[in-house]
Amino acid sequence: MGLGALAVVGRLVQLQVVEHRRWSAVAQAIQEEVIELPAQRGPIYDRNGLPLAYDVPAYSIALDNYLVTKPELLIDLLVDELGMSRSEATAKVYRTSYFTWLARAVDYEVGRRVQERARNLGIKGLIFFDTWKRAYPQGPLALAVLGVVGVDGSGLAGVELLFDEALSGRPRRVRVLRGPSGQLYDLWEEDPGAAGEPLYLTLDARIQWVCEQEIARGLATYAGADRGFALVMDPRTGEVLALAHGPSPDPAHPDPELLSPWSVTRVFEPGSMFKALVGLAAFDQGLVGPDDTFSGSSPILVGGVPVRNARGQSYPTMTFRRAMADSVNTVLVQVAQKLGIDRAYDYFVRMGFGVKTGIELPGEVSGIMNPRDRWTALDLAVAAFGQGIAVTGIQLGAAFAALANGGTLLRPRLLPGPVEVRGEVASAAACRTMREVLGYVVNVGTGTPASVPGFDVGGKSGTAEVALPGQGYVSDHVTTGMAAFFPWEEPDYVILVVYQTERNSEFWSGWTAVPSVGEIVRGMAALGIARPYSPTTTLGRSG
Repeated sequence: MGLGALAVVGRLVQLQVVEHRRWSAVAQAIQEEVIELPAQRGPIYDRNGLPLAYDVPAYSIALDNYLVTKPELLIDLLVDELGMSRSEATAKVYRTSYFTWLARAVDYEVGRRVQERARNLGIKGLIFFDTWKRAYPQGPLALAVLGVVGVDGSGLAGVELLFDEALSGRPRRVRVLRGPSGQLYDLWEEDPGAAGEPLYLTLDARIQWVCEQEIARGLATYAGADRGFALVMDPRTGEVLALAHGPSPDPAHPDPELLSPWSVTRVFEPGSMFKALVGLAAFDQGLVGPDDTFSGSSPILVGGVPVRNARGQSYPTMTFRRAMADSVNTVLVQVAQKLGIDRAYDYFVRMGFGVKTGIELPGEVSGIMNPRDRWTALDLAVAAFGQGIAVTGIQLGAAFAALANGGTLLRPRLLPGPVEVRGEVASAAACRTMREVLGYVVNVGTGTPASVPGFDVGGKSGTAEVALPGQGYVSDHVTTGMAAFFPWEEPDYVILVVYQTERNSEFWSGWTAVPSVGEIVRGMAALGIARPYSPTTTLGRSG
């Protein structure tokens, strides 16, 4: 074999063996990864098609540290445009990694400015990804229900979290090719993704606005008020028309605690609002009528324990109707005793207490109702005026919706769909009798601040101290509320307003929740949502 042939053979050996090993090692060192960018998220609308949340174009910005030029100018740019501290910007620019996220889902205008300034300054190494950012065209309206999304486009709270899969669509996939040292070789779009589905809610943005305005006014006006919510339902369908919470979260910097809709995720003792439901059970059993008379003296002994009226006040013999108007605890204790533990407990279960309602919000709790075998005569007595049993706002609203619609417990819902019946609470006749009594309560009793001429509001207010672990009932921790409906004869709307304080022992429903119900009715009337009915003229002469 000649020298030339030997040279060729040697070169082949080098290519096939030595070079193959070298390039194989290089190929193995080249890394591929996929970056997922959120697709355009589905919009969220109210029942009338008003947008509550939708996506707008945005940029996510990354840095190829391997290619970066003029790092000090880039640091200045990041401080100016992205609001980074100088130390944070420096750490990102001089990071040893070859791919560094600088910002996710920044405003489109901000991203364009960064691009333009970087180009003018001769800064290289920046990578711009077209993406989306959540916008709230109505501001913080219903934000505790809507929730928010994270920088990765995924839902973090509210219906954004519960329906995240449908809203998210299919993410856009970008494949990235890196060299042995991590430097960026190439990137290309592997999958353009698909937009998410729209979501329509039962909320009416107009009623939601009225409720949020009133809760904000209440928190600013009522001394010591720390939080509040207002619920408006259609009692015939279970649809939630408004669910307002205050203080309201800021869409730009949402507080996780304020994003939790406490009407669904926290419990409270309903106080005297519960008297309407105890009375309804007694009416349904035929044990009590609205004009039956009872002693209003205070206290009465139950199992050797004195049970008192508010402020220890005693009343003369009075009708049930008048006892409801004056919110007399001891009369309702006597009514509950007529029911007995077994029947009362059965009605409370039928009314939906102690179990979740199934409303379409994450974090719903079931309330607190001790098992039947642990109830004593004293438990029954205090339950008669809404203590010793803890409920959620949505449970209480659903129970009053059953009272309003003639006795059918419906699943409260935030999404349109078929009516879901959960059970029968009481007869239509018993419900009508109780509604008439509650119309009287608003006409002449403790509920008068909720009265709006021409709208025939009926309802029951309540005030209850809050029990804290290891402390029992604390005098300056108070829940006030009013559950109402109108018109009381055949209600179109159920309204529940609740406030809480942790710093005022003189916090009463009569000057907090009750007037707020009246203001919500007036607000709905002013917007043409609710119209006057025939004035009720007989209730004030009853009892």
